[in-house]
Amino acid sequence: MAEFKPVKTKRTSESILEQIKKLIIEGQLAPGDKLLTERELSERLQVSRASVREALSALNLAGILEIRHGEGIYVKRPGPNAVIEPLTFILLLEKDKLQNILEVRKALEVEAAGLAAERCTPGLLQELKAVVEEMEEDLPAGEKAEQLDLRFHLTLAQASQNPLLSRLMNTVQETISQTLRVTRALWLSATSGTTRRLFEEHRDIYLAVAARDRSRARELMYQHLWKVEVELARVNLNNCKQN
Repeated sequence: MAEFKPVKTKRTSESILEQIKKLIIEGQLAPGDKLLTERELSERLQVSRASVREALSALNLAGILEIRHGEGIYVKRPGPNAVIEPLTFILLLEKDKLQNILEVRKALEVEAAGLAAERCTPGLLQELKAVVEEMEEDLPAGEKAEQLDLRFHLTLAQASQNPLLSRLMNTVQETISQTLRVTRALWLSATSGTTRRLFEEHRDIYLAVAARDRSRARELMYQHLWKVEVELARVNLNNCKQN
């Protein structure tokens, strides 16, 4: 049986994650193995059931574990995303570090924009255009802005015609969605006219892709994500000063 040790660290759920991950890597837990129950894990690790539940939920979202209601918790068998899932696992642990996630976005999306400019099919180009038009129709309220923003970026990744890049973007989309939600809320509350500027930035990226201008598409995407970083840093600094 896999050997669990009592948790004695500040970040309890993260320590639980690390233990389970280590047991899988070492082979003490194998695909298809059934874990102890939530209550049994809580007792064995000497932590609250809430901490165990949080860790198991993160592992389930990452595709590491499978929670079968009424049956138990199992180590998930590797699927087609087996190489991608460790990245999701890392991002789940980093979910409170927005700067790190924004840097990951730049690494993925700047190249995706450049490749899309070279390879985008007429169908996907039309889909990008439709998203941009919906963004404009959504002004000035921006009620669907978050949903459309994520849709634009995922479609752009698909337009790169690189299945691995597209899969990476889709695999981490929930984390990216969380990032967009936080940064957008901070940005919109602190700066007037932000919704229109964000629409214009997405529109310009689309136009560069439509013009097959690889360099401009990359530059515009970089500038778009860089501005988000700058605005987030500025808003956080202002919040710190006020507090």
